[in-house]
Amino acid sequence: MDAATAHLVDDLTTALREAGDPRTAEQTRRYLKSDLHHHGVRMPVIRTLVADAARTHGPLDRPRLLSCARALWHPEVHETRIAAAVLLERHVHVLKAEDTALLEDLLRDSDTWALVDLLAGSVAGRLLLREPTALPTYRRWATEDTQWIRRSGILTFLVPLADPDGFPHYWPPFTETAAPLLTDPRFFVRKALGWVLRQTSRQHPDEVYDWFLPRAAHASGVTVRETVRHLAPARTEALLTAHKQQKPQARSV
Repeated sequence: MDAATAHLVDDLTTALREAGDPRTAEQTRRYLKSDLHHHGVRMPVIRTLVADAARTHGPLDRPRLLSCARALWHPEVHETRIAAAVLLERHVHVLKAEDTALLEDLLRDSDTWALVDLLAGSVAGRLLLREPTALPTYRRWATEDTQWIRRSGILTFLVPLADPDGFPHYWPPFTETAAPLLTDPRFFVRKALGWVLRQTSRQHPDEVYDWFLPRAAHASGVTVRETVRHLAPARTEALLTAHKQQKPQARSV
């Protein structure tokens, strides 16, 4: 790491520590059931501090960005890891498809939705719009049994499916990826599926409804409830009715 990069990391680390609040730290640690150290800095403040550091130290090229992200992630501190993810999000335009390897390393070391959702749903998703060759990697993530990696593979579709040009390209692979996961027994996987379907239904209600209706009986209750949030009442009722057709022993919340 060069001196300028080390200076940025030191400044940001110090700013995060000084902005901390012990009471918030304890509340957040308990809420996330986290084993990391927490300074107690809320997300809007972390984003502000990262933006301030980026302005002060200037734009980052790819080598400096990756170096900063690794350095910020290394301490087992919740806020510095969030800052690493936000820094990657701000500079996603300099990342390359092969940087999915770094993202995967960070995701495997996350063990909480608070880090996974930012890295996968935002950073990895934005990278996919720029680098379509990342798609096979993300689809592989979704097939892994590890809960957080599987959730990551699902959430990488959030940004591409919300993009007008991305939807036609990424809707088919998303549905192919999602279909076998509808029966996954874990809450955070079920919630991720419903989240992507819910957000996609804002702009593409017909496609979401037509795809989900014949599969609603196999989905969990949480996936169904998330999916119907922005659908018309008649479609909501149809999906809820279809969901109730599943066998009682297969029904889940």
